[in-house]
Amino acid sequence: MRRPSISPRQRLWLLLVLVGLVLVPGTGALLHLAYAGLRRSFGLALDLGLIALLLVLIALFFAPLEALGWWAGWEGDQPLETGTPAGSLAAPVARDRPLSRFVVYLDGIGQASGDALPEGEDFLRRLALRLPDDIAILRGLMPYSVRNVPLTEGSWLAGFWRWVDRLRLRDPRALLGALINLRNVTVVAVSADQRYGPIYNQGMAQVIADSLLAHGYPLESGIPVTLLGFSGGGQIALGALPHLRRSLRAPIEVISLGGVFAGNTHILEAEHLYHLLGDRDPVARLGPLLFPRRWRWQVLSYWNRARRRGKVTIRSMGPVGHALPGGLMDAAFLLPDGRSAMDQTVDQVAAILLDRDPATALPEQAPSNVDRFRANGWHHLDVGRDSAPPPAPGFRPLAGWIGRLRLPEPEQRDGGRVGFEVFAAPEPWRHLVSLTCQLEWQDPRLGAVVQDVNLSPEARWSAGQGLVHPLRLDHWRRVSPLESLAGSRPDDDVLVRLPEPVKVLEDGRLLRIEAEPVQTTGLALALVQFRQPLGGDLWSAASYEPQRGAFRDLADLRLRLPMPIANGEGILPATAEGIERSALNAEGWLVSGVPDGAGAFVVQSLVPRRLRRLLPDRVVTGRQAARRLLKRELWDALEPGTAFSALVSLQPLAAASLAAPAPGPALASAATPTLPSGWQLGERLLVVHVFGGIGGEQREQALQHGPCVGHFAYGIAEVVAEPLAGETAIQLAYRQVYAHNPDGLIAGRHDDWRYLGDRQWGWLGTRPVADILLRYPPFTGSYRIGDHSRSPLDGFDHQLTAMMARYRVGDGTGATFVGPANNCAQDSNQALFAAIRALQQEIAHQDPAALRAWEQADREQAERLRALLRLERRLRHQLLPFAGLRPDWQRNAAVLGSSLEDRPLDNLLRGLGSWRMLLPRLASETVVWTFLEAGASALILRSNQCGGEHPQIEPVAPITLPL
Repeated sequence: MRRPSISPRQRLWLLLVLVGLVLVPGTGALLHLAYAGLRRSFGLALDLGLIALLLVLIALFFAPLEALGWWAGWEGDQPLETGTPAGSLAAPVARDRPLSRFVVYLDGIGQASGDALPEGEDFLRRLALRLPDDIAILRGLMPYSVRNVPLTEGSWLAGFWRWVDRLRLRDPRALLGALINLRNVTVVAVSADQRYGPIYNQGMAQVIADSLLAHGYPLESGIPVTLLGFSGGGQIALGALPHLRRSLRAPIEVISLGGVFAGNTHILEAEHLYHLLGDRDPVARLGPLLFPRRWRWQVLSYWNRARRRGKVTIRSMGPVGHALPGGLMDAAFLLPDGRSAMDQTVDQVAAILLDRDPATALPEQAPSNVDRFRANGWHHLDVGRDSAPPPAPGFRPLAGWIGRLRLPEPEQRDGGRVGFEVFAAPEPWRHLVSLTCQLEWQDPRLGAVVQDVNLSPEARWSAGQGLVHPLRLDHWRRVSPLESLAGSRPDDDVLVRLPEPVKVLEDGRLLRIEAEPVQTTGLALALVQFRQPLGGDLWSAASYEPQRGAFRDLADLRLRLPMPIANGEGILPATAEGIERSALNAEGWLVSGVPDGAGAFVVQSLVPRRLRRLLPDRVVTGRQAARRLLKRELWDALEPGTAFSALVSLQPLAAASLAAPAPGPALASAATPTLPSGWQLGERLLVVHVFGGIGGEQREQALQHGPCVGHFAYGIAEVVAEPLAGETAIQLAYRQVYAHNPDGLIAGRHDDWRYLGDRQWGWLGTRPVADILLRYPPFTGSYRIGDHSRSPLDGFDHQLTAMMARYRVGDGTGATFVGPANNCAQDSNQALFAAIRALQQEIAHQDPAALRAWEQADREQAERLRALLRLERRLRHQLLPFAGLRPDWQRNAAVLGSSLEDRPLDNLLRGLGSWRMLLPRLASETVVWTFLEAGASALILRSNQCGGEHPQIEPVAPITLPL
């Protein structure tokens, strides 16, 4: 029968009673009388007990000395200089292919020699038989010596310990055998101690690291490591964890077999902690009693924070105890299912190491907007329907490669690849349409964001409230950024285009890309005017002819504008009512979509042509006018259904100064393209994006009891030739650092067709939007120093890509939440700050003589570099005015808002360290003004609930501060 456990409240009352008894007057006299009575009755036994207590106190006093001596260098500079072997392999490993994982076994407190206890050696032998030969198991380390020296070797007491060890092995119940346990328990206490523990744990981390290196572990390879600790080995494993992770720069998980460990170890740095615990194990249950940081009311301890984040799995092993007999490694003790306790332990550990650990049941979910929007059949992906040719002339393909991402089954995973069902492909690969290829994203810099995913309790709770989390990735190991993109939604419904270059390998069975796929909508594009409704959702339309510079009615051009599905608040994402009367209809709409299979074209997404042209409605120059536009006029104009653009510069800028570049192949038959002065085809621009709120009769719930905060994002735009219009235009892709949400919007790269113009999923029809395109060649251009070409914008894009991948999986917890220190604006600008620092450090490491020679040889690039460094100083001052409050920005630390309640005061203080990034609109104004002061020009594109008429809602501007 299981003993009733003592609750934390009962423990607290017991402690208060004991303290009260000690403080009561006369207690000392009563204790003295009790001691005298016991001495008369049990004199010898009491003396022996006092001697044992004295020995324990002496052992505790001397326990830290070995670690302190090693730290001081008295024992040599390296733990392994004694010549002690760096462990050994429990079984031979593969030599013809790379190893997939290293497992390091740390035995319990009964270990005295270089070998584990007999039952531990038997466990390792059985485990090795269950695992493939590409998993290496290291044994033979002495976790209770900072120098890896067993008790039976290397000291003047070695002979005594050998005698005790032999005696204990002959008779496990021998009383003297407890001396080994007693001695090693003191070392466990040292490891858990906040004064001496860091020293001892760093030494043990070096022992483990040296052992791994001695057995072929390649540094910085990212090969995962599992620390497998029994009993006190659990504390040693967790203590060494942070130091080992920094040394190896690899993911590390911990499996505790009846482990006894403190709550102040850095469990948060583990990929995951599996704590396997028998119901009859009194030893492992000492941890929650002896270590206060594991008490439940210590809410900010590493242990409790790790549990809230879902990084700890506590698994009952049934009616088993700790050590023999009846313990976790007892091969003779049978369980009700017929297995031995040993077999059960081997089964559980092998399942974890082989990624076959049974996942926790998925939480019950409230309906999300993703569930609601599934009712819109025209936004379902259907390769047979969608890949058909457009029903009329005047269309062009949206991109070369377009397809659906398919998440593999867990047993079919292949190095982070996902399936790619081809919807569109360029020649000569059209025959791949409707086939599913393997897609591989090759970017070694993203190894740091490959993470294990284990849903935290908060992620499960949030999913139950209707937010969309990557439930399909729960308990997956080493989830790649491509897998997190494919698995972010409940179904395989993510349509993407592949950015060039795309390498086609293995006769089309494998596609290899170098950048993140871009989420998009539709397969074909056209530039149209809506004429009149034809009944139902059918419309007649005119197609733009660039040769004539005008729209032309086509009898066979019929467009469908299906009614979208309202979200959970009853708000329609878009309407078609009165779209032919819109002021934006005169210039036309760029529409994307798919054929309907019956001679019409389904408009899945639309964007006003005005928002993609490089012909601003006005030109604003001078500090006062530019400041007034950014701070007030930009968001004062909130008339629904309108859009405008403005070109802004602090320097004089001729309003009519438009350059006409030579037409390329794409513009050979087009009208003369125009560009603002200095702008060039192919040039890239930094995009600063902000949207506002939904007000009016159907005011969104987020604005019911407070102001509109809005949303912030960066993006990258390119000046391209648009053959549909015969003019230069903007091609824009957002980099969305977006927390988990009920709309299923996935953090990552988004085309404007998906994020903005999508009539079911986008924001164009419901929110006010500002896209500010910054042209500043020192930042958006590239530098060639020696044989390498570098671009600050590319470095920033890489930082954003890593941040978005982390957001998709919540740094392994499955959830990212918004807080003062971590939100769209804060984390997007942390990526900008990191890119600036990386560039600064790269320049600082250049050879000064070579740098001076380069400056003399290329004065134009050198001047741009100096301008970039001036921008870096301005941005650093604006983004991080109180650097001491944001150490995570200084170190580019991997810290996200992965908990609803984790360290709220610290979260607030860190947010104040970069206070201008607290509000999306203020962050936008700060960044844009800093670039303008540095000499940039900006093209502002503003829209207010564009599309059909929607009188039940009104645009609401996001708040800012009057600075």
